[in-house]
Amino acid sequence: MKGNDDVKFFAVQTVFEGHSFNTRDKLRHNQLKYDLKIPMAHVEGDSDADRIPAIMRRYRTGGTPWTVIIDPSGQVVYNHFHVKAAQAVEMFEVLVAQRK
Repeated sequence: MKGNDDVKFFAVQTVFEGHSFNTRDKLRHNQLKYDLKIPMAHVEGDSDADRIPAIMRRYRTGGTPWTVIIDPSGQVVYNHFHVKAAQAVEMFEVLVAQRK
């Protein structure tokens, strides 16, 4: 999907466990190490209260890596633990074709 302006990617590291090693600095380290050229965010829950970050509650995610695909109207069209690359590309192609 590289070069297709109709498709946007970003990653959100949601920390609901492993607060000591799933840090913002570790996220940035991995972004640089793997030359990931997408926006990335880091959201922590409350380690003392074992609270899940709000974004995880809103999208009802439950693990890593979790994938959420949102169509141009803001509707979630995929929300599940992991996605196969070919499956994701097919979904993106359908969504882009629907826009035209």
